[in-house]
Amino acid sequence: MAETIVRKMLERGLQEPIDTGGKHAAMLNGMHLSGHTQMLKEQLEHTLAGTGNIPRSKNPLGRIVAHPNISDSMSRIRPLVLAGYEGQAREALGIYLRERVEVAGAPVFSTAPSTPGWIFADTAYMVAPSLAIMGESDRAVSDLVRHHELLATETGLIRHVLNAAVPVEDSYCKVDLWIDGTAWGRANGWWLAGVVDALEVIDKPSEQLLAMFRQTCASLLALQEDGFWRATVDDSYSLIDSSATVMISYGFVKGYQLGLLGQEFEESGVKGLEYVLRHHFDLRTGTLRHQQKGPLIVNVASPNPRYLAEANPYGQGFIASLYSLVAADVNVRDMKVRALARAS
Repeated sequence: MAETIVRKMLERGLQEPIDTGGKHAAMLNGMHLSGHTQMLKEQLEHTLAGTGNIPRSKNPLGRIVAHPNISDSMSRIRPLVLAGYEGQAREALGIYLRERVEVAGAPVFSTAPSTPGWIFADTAYMVAPSLAIMGESDRAVSDLVRHHELLATETGLIRHVLNAAVPVEDSYCKVDLWIDGTAWGRANGWWLAGVVDALEVIDKPSEQLLAMFRQTCASLLALQEDGFWRATVDDSYSLIDSSATVMISYGFVKGYQLGLLGQEFEESGVKGLEYVLRHHFDLRTGTLRHQQKGPLIVNVASPNPRYLAEANPYGQGFIASLYSLVAADVNVRDMKVRALARAS
């Protein structure tokens, strides 16, 4: 039964436009965690052949990495390793490291002229886990720490997009440096998922990163309402977001399985899954309903239905992963995922 439900979740996500690397990576990682190996390999074969459902960029750099969305595109490196495509992963990593652009010590999400120096929380998930599994653990940890330093509030909640290219002293009123300064639900989900997927393959985690992770998790735990989180996690007037809920819950449950968090966080993640299954999930089709639309730059947290989406691949991938951890007896420790040796 569990495999049937998870397969429905993944197949439903594949019916939607998968127009970003982040959507694709969420789906691919869900396929791996849930044991749908053949589905994973079929997706990657299409990607490598240029026939997948993500159109080739007008400026491709090999078969995986591309400008302008260089961080977004490299998120598929981790799934390549998980599926056994080591050579293709090493090729993509070499290109990424050559083309990587940093501002304020963090990798930019996109090199597009329209987003110069913008640091997105999303990048924590797109880049760090792929770096870690390729043996670049120091760089992965540094990226996660720097994202927290740049984007976190005093209580550790993660904000979405900062224009880090402009010094504070040169800004108009400081607030204008924030393209989206809300404590966005998916921003917190991206950062948590980036941490747990990276630390899965790092033997001795950074104490600084662990402290940041636990602070963010504790603040999020205090804001959970009846199992769910909102599109803006600290705004009780914003819409309930099922995608943010399953992403944060995934971070909690996997963090517990890795020994990074206490049992109260696993219980919170289970509550998150139970809530969306009860109120926002169609068992007949595998559709996760009431997700905030995306991709987006500025969080529009209105409950107006025009800002909601069904079967957004972000949520479909993460609910498949979360369901596997909670209800299908998957424990990430038993999967024994290991990093490759760092290229010399």
